[in-house]
Amino acid sequence: MDDALWSKLSVEAGVEVDELITAGRNVQALKVMREHIGLPRPALWDCVEALQERVDVLEVSGPMRSRASSD
Repeated sequence: MDDALWSKLSVEAGVEVDELITAGRNVQALKVMREHIGLPRPALWDCVEALQERVDVLEVSGPMRSRASSD
């Protein structure tokens, strides 16, 4: 995954976000992303898009599953 926001996360924060995504805790994953990326904080929508890309990479099913598979 080559995403500018994702690359700003530390390895530890990325692992935490992946664990939260896998557990279906997407709101908490967004919160961790925004907290660990630093200032200026990215827009929420940008984090949602980055989270969606990560969901696709991890092949997680659920509310944020791949848009392509839900169409």
